[in-house]
Amino acid sequence: MVAADLAAVAAIERDSHNPLPPEGEVVFADRLAAFPRGCFVVGPGRSVDGYAIAHPWRLGAVPALGLDHLVLPPEPDCLWLHDVALRPALRGHGLIPALLTLLEALAREGGLPRLALTAVHGTETLWSRHGFAAAPAGNADALAAYGDTARVMIRPLR
Repeated sequence: MVAADLAAVAAIERDSHNPLPPEGEVVFADRLAAFPRGCFVVGPGRSVDGYAIAHPWRLGAVPALGLDHLVLPPEPDCLWLHDVALRPALRGHGLIPALLTLLEALAREGGLPRLALTAVHGTETLWSRHGFAAAPAGNADALAAYGDTARVMIRPLR
C-alpha cells in the first residue's frame, strides 16, 4: 500500500463495513505511517480491489475504532489485523489465505506468536474457517464500538 491507494481503500471500507462509521483515509494514512510493512492492497494490475492492514499490538487491548494516532506498544504479543476487506468480485478466489500467509510471515519476522483481530458483522464464522478462535476481549468498551456481534479472535502461527 502507498499513499496514492488510500482513497480507494477508504471507498472499499465504506462499501464493506456498514453500519459501522467509516474510519476513512486519515486513519488508514496513520496505519500506513505507523507500520507500512503491514499494509497491503490486492487487485489486478495496479487497481485496488481489496486491502489488509495489520500492526503489532497487545492482546487484551482492543484498538479503539477510529483512533487516528496509533502508538505501537513497546512489547507487542500479536500482529493485529486492523482491517481486511475485499470487493465482492475478489471474494472466493483464495485471497484471504494468501493475505494470511503474508501476515504470518510478517508476524514471524517480528517474533510475534499469533495473529489477532476483531471480527465484525458476523464474520466470526469466516475467520474460524481460517483457524481463528474467540478470545477474551479485555477492553469491553473499545470492543462495544465495533457492534453487538464483534468478537476478538486469535490464531497461533502455524
